[in-house]
Amino acid sequence: MRPHRLLLVLAMSSLAAAGCGSGEPEGADTPQETLTRLTAFIADDEGEDACNLMSVSAQELFARSNEMSTCVQAVNLFHGKITNRDAYRQMVPTGLKTEGEEAEVSGYCGRGWTHPDDVELAETPNDLGTLTLRRTESGWLVQDYVSSREYSTCGG
Repeated sequence: MRPHRLLLVLAMSSLAAAGCGSGEPEGADTPQETLTRLTAFIADDEGEDACNLMSVSAQELFARSNEMSTCVQAVNLFHGKITNRDAYRQMVPTGLKTEGEEAEVSGYCGRGWTHPDDVELAETPNDLGTLTLRRTESGWLVQDYVSSREYSTCGG
């Protein structure tokens, strides 16, 4: 093998070993950071990146619960409903509850996510439902999902 081809093969092998472009789930160092990245990916219609913040089983739940075949299609569904992408991207999971190695944010009654400037939005991450995250070797990942369709009414 020629030296330049050998270098190319070695470089590609090291990228694959590092997980670059592998599509494997990879979370952030904190649950809040994982959720912030998730909403940014949804706002930017980056379905594969959004789904890589979920375990395989959570990806399947997310797709099925939103009546889609794949997680990426479900992300596209939510992305298509967003009217103010910049404001959506700025939403903060203020209702995040963390206990040890598990964290959860629920959009029930619109209480899990807020905008730092109290901006009212037609579509918010609260519409996603309940996201349960766990700390893994790959960082904090969404491990369980319950669609907002499963919520009862908030009363009133």
